[in-house]
Amino acid sequence: MSTPPVYRRAALALVLVAAGCRSPAADAAIAEQISQMSDAIIAMQDQMATLSTTVDSLVAVTAKQDTLLRHLAAASGVPTP
Repeated sequence: MSTPPVYRRAALALVLVAAGCRSPAADAAIAEQISQMSDAIIAMQDQMATLSTTVDSLVAVTAKQDTLLRHLAAASGVPTP
């Protein structure tokens, strides 16, 4: 009478162990996706650096133009705010 519960427990343990194993193909797919995400993040960081440089350049040009306009206004006697 005690034999069927032992077989059931063994079968249940076998099913749980088999269900807990992961496929190597799934692990490889996850590793590939992580690698692609890493590449995308690096590309975004490069774009952010380029955008930051562009914004800094535009700020410098704007400051230079503002100074030029103030000098022209002062030379012509036009009041500036």
